[in-house]
Order: sequence, then structure tokens, then C-alpha cells
Amino acid sequence: MSSSSRDIVLLCNPQAGGHWKALAEILDSEEAQHARRIVTDSIDDLGPALEELGKRTELVCIYGGDGTIQRVLDRVCRQARARRPRFAFIGGGTMNVVARWCGLSDTPAQNFRSVVRAHRAGQLLFKSVPLLAVRHGAELHHGFTFGSGPLVRLLSQFEKSSKSLVQVANTAVRSLSAVWSKRPADYAALVEPMQARVQIDGETLPADRFTLVFCNTTGRLFVGTDPFVEPRTRDTFHVAAYAITPREFSLMMPLLARGLLPIDPHALRSPVSAWTQAALSFFGRGQFPTDPRYVNRPASHLELDSPERIFTLDGEVLESDGEPISVELGPAIELAMSSTVDVVPGIRLAARIARSATDLALGTLRRGM
Repeated sequence: MSSSSRDIVLLCNPQAGGHWKALAEILDSEEAQHARRIVTDSIDDLGPALEELGKRTELVCIYGGDGTIQRVLDRVCRQARARRPRFAFIGGGTMNVVARWCGLSDTPAQNFRSVVRAHRAGQLLFKSVPLLAVRHGAELHHGFTFGSGPLVRLLSQFEKSSKSLVQVANTAVRSLSAVWSKRPADYAALVEPMQARVQIDGETLPADRFTLVFCNTTGRLFVGTDPFVEPRTRDTFHVAAYAITPREFSLMMPLLARGLLPIDPHALRSPVSAWTQAALSFFGRGQFPTDPRYVNRPASHLELDSPERIFTLDGEVLESDGEPISVELGPAIELAMSSTVDVVPGIRLAARIARSATDLALGTLRRGM
């Protein structure tokens, strides 16, 4: 490995999803010869592994799921560095929500090869994405998605299983059964609304029992979901909170996942007024009544005070110390994006200029040979 190739680091967590064959394809690839490899036996070894990143490191390719990514971001943000490396999330775990959001939806080996090739050619696109800073007591964590409530309890239950597709289906079926029949009893307790006081930008929400509370900076909570209806600003993140019953939520979830606002059920008691507003909304003169129990908007600060101890950051289930949890914007990091993803026009223009300069240089060399 030449000294010029040491600016790329391949950080691997073989335990992520247990996909050893996929990791072998990466390590055996020609592109792996241009990267310094750090393979951890356990996710708990990521701290020492990240300490090995030198000042020359320009790009860190992470083989692992969202939980691995969250652990890496936690440790990188704690380190006192004048400049943080850029990151490429190539997949490899049980959940790869952020990697897919970045457009890296092929196999981990294909993602790694395309990222390294583009990086070496000076054509890799990057996007600056802010992290959430989540505090409880003296603890501080960083990630793209924070969540608390029944869905996190179910996630915690799933994390204790084999994490197979069969287990995913089993968890879904048992959860729906518990919602509608209260059986099995252990799942019935998991799907009950969370008691909490939620404050958003200084405004305390009127409800005290929530089926979901989520914060996010990418606009995507899970694979295949785009629930947020308003674009966030430079100084805000997305917030979604819903104070409804589990049965209502099970019916509304497909619509919420597509970013559709639920109708105010009380407005339907006055059908003439409600449907008049609905008709006017098609002409830009009205708005269909939205369920006031549903909050879906950008915010700069959220505080959650609840006896609930567990929460999630990017699919990693964590436990609080009982203190209120506060969420605000944290530092931004540079993420490698696929060329198929719509990025900031200035970044795209810079990539085209770099590509044109590379093509010109190669053409000059060919003519000189």
C-alpha cells in the first residue's frame, strides 16, 4: 500500500448482520488495496480503532449497519479534532437507512468499489448533513434519528432476537394482534402509549400520552418512509409526535409513512364545513382540517420528560438515566452521496468541473504518448 492511498480507511464491523460473505467480497476487491483496513471483533472496540485514524485520513468507509454508524459518530464527535474525516456508509448491517438515503443501495461490495473509484478520480459527491445532539444528564450522543415510545419498545424486543426476516414478520404479527386483541400479553404492554411531557421550542404539547415521538435530520425514519411534510431549515430538524391510541396508529401508519397529514376526526362532525375546506384546498384557498394531536414540523429544540428509560438513535437502543432528554442540532458531517441522489447544485457543479479537469488531463496525456 502506497503512502498516497492512506487517506482512505475501511472500517469493518463483521458482527453487523453477520454478513461475512459480503465482507469477504470487499476485502478481496482490487479497491481494498487502496484503503487501510481496520477490522473490529466487537462494536465495543470501535473506540480504539477510531483513535488510529491519522491526520491524513480523508475518507472513512464504514461496513456496518445504522447501529455501527451511530457508535462511530458518537466517538468521532467526542474527539478533539481540527478536521473530521468524510464518511461513506456502504451498508452491511441489519438496517441501512442512512446508506440508502445517501443513494448507496447496492450490495456493500458494489458500494465500496464505486465509492473508492469515484474518490480516486476526484468525482465523489459529498453533502453536509447535521447530526442530532441528544443529552440526558451527563450523557451526550449523536445521530440522525432519535425516537421514543412503543415503536422503540418493539425495536428493543426485536434486537434481542435473531434479527431474521422471519423474526421481523413475527414481531409485526404479534404487535398487531396485541393492538387489537390485547394478546399476547407481553406485546400488549409494549404497544401501550408512552406517558411523557413533550416540549417543542418552549411550547408544551397538551397531551400526556404519545404513540410516537421522533426527531430526524435526513427526512427518513425507516427504509421506504418519508413522513415529514415540511422541509427543515438550516437551524432546525424534523419533529413528529402523535398522541393517539395504538389502534388509531395502526390504521394511520401507512398514510403517515408517506407524509400525509391525518384528518381531524372532530371536523367530520361538521361535514359541510370540512368538505368545503377540502374543496377549497384544491384551489389554494383552504386547507383540509388536520388532526391537532399530530405534530409534524421543523424545530430547533425538543425536550422529553418521561418515565420511559429506553430510546433509539439510528436503530441503536440506548437507556437514559431518568433525566429529561433534550434534542438539538449537533455538528455537521460530510457524507458521500451517490450520483443518482439530488444534491446541492453547487456540489454537483463542482463535481462536473472536477470531472472535466480529469478528462482534460487524461486526454492531454494520451496525446503526448
